Amino acid sequence: MARVTYAYGVDVRRFRWLNQSMSAQTLMRALELRWVVVAEELMREELQAPEGAAALPFLQEIVRISELLRLTLPTVRLLAPSARGSWPIVTPLGNARNSDDWLVIDGERLAALSPPQRAFLLAQGLGHIQCGHAALFMTHFVAAREHRGHAALRLLLHPFSRIAAFSADRAGLLAAGEFEPAAQMLARSTQDLPPWYPHLASLPERRRALEEFDRSRVVARVRSSHLFAQANPSVSVLVEQLIQRQTPEALPEGSDSATDSAPTTDNKPTSAAPASPPEHAGFEVPADAWPLARCDQRLTQRLGIL
Repeated sequence: MARVTYAYGVDVRRFRWLNQSMSAQTLMRALELRWVVVAEELMREELQAPEGAAALPFLQEIVRISELLRLTLPTVRLLAPSARGSWPIVTPLGNARNSDDWLVIDGERLAALSPPQRAFLLAQGLGHIQCGHAALFMTHFVAAREHRGHAALRLLLHPFSRIAAFSADRAGLLAAGEFEPAAQMLARSTQDLPPWYPHLASLPERRRALEEFDRSRVVARVRSSHLFAQANPSVSVLVEQLIQRQTPEALPEGSDSATDSAPTTDNKPTSAAPASPPEHAGFEVPADAWPLARCDQRLTQRLGIL
């Protein structure tokens, strides 16, 4: 439920089909069985469990972002020194059932980034996991590592890879807080990728989609909560829950509505909205902020998806 408040609707529906459809399970289950063996090899050769004080800041930040996205914490793995340079800074891996999700991070390169840039990359990886994309990265990684039909698999999964980045980029923007550091890391995250990495949407299209999401009510609501917390340090304020009430941004996943209309009650007169409490003055969501449906509709039209 949490992911539909920010994720791209077409992406959510396609990956739900991929992860649940009987016609896709033969391929996915075969790869999952191979992933169990590959995971054991990775823990012996290239990855390690986070231990010690050096890993504590990363774990704390992952917990904070997981609370923002309302996401169950995945298993965190750090790259061993010998494996650095052959992986992206943050990599999601896992099976189609989201029962064995990994977030692989390069601690040394991640520590060199500013807090907003680091938050964007971590939230981008966590967004991939929340939206069910971890299996996409796992299948590409396993097929390339074992040299078993990776080219055919890449072609087969292209419709899914093409749209997977948009939801994850949105999660990254929510965690980064500001557009500029998010845009910088968006461009950087597309550089120096390993050969097995899925072919995601192009950088110009992803940046334009992120610019539109930056104007959305979801982003405005999260920023308003951050501003209120900064202005009221004596009050214990967590980031506002992404799901507080039924809003246009939280339409059911199967809904095709792309209008800006608000939900109405059943044959009841509309009453005036209660005035904002004085302590919330100055932290309201702008009236011209876009509903999420508008962002999705514009993106779908540009991509030419029926």
